[in-house]
Amino acid sequence: MEKHYILNKNLIMVPAPDKEKTVRFFLPEGVWTNFHTGKEYLGGNEIEENAHATDMILLVRENSVIVERTGTDIHDERCELRVYALRNNVRVDADVYDGDCGVPALSVSFKRNGHSIHIASDGAKLYTVRMVNMYAKSAANGLILIEGNDSVITPDARACTMEIIF
Repeated sequence: MEKHYILNKNLIMVPAPDKEKTVRFFLPEGVWTNFHTGKEYLGGNEIEENAHATDMILLVRENSVIVERTGTDIHDERCELRVYALRNNVRVDADVYDGDCGVPALSVSFKRNGHSIHIASDGAKLYTVRMVNMYAKSAANGLILIEGNDSVITPDARACTMEIIF
């Protein structure tokens, strides 16, 4: 079994060995998603993964939001909130900071209820939401773009709430 690093309760990094193309590692309980490929794994098991395409495997636990910045200027850029395997009746919050001011430029909460996800935001920062491995059928106050297995939702101008149906 390969050495792997638990970065926090929601992220695990598994370095790919130089001489082998597959790695074996143990995942804690829960649903885990490969950040690079979108492949999902059920935790509580030993996993074997082909790692030849990348130098590492980054795994994201269910009910996680990762902020991905899409520009080069920290104050003007749009960000993408990547949402992973939201479970029913679980609220997940994410804050996006610009600089060292200590106050979030954007705060967003996500809560799934059956086949809908309620999204509420506070802040002026432009953002999109990528629902990883989720196909959205409709979005109140937002525009949906399907990219592979993901739904990318852009909120309407000045919308502070969205309701996503999947």
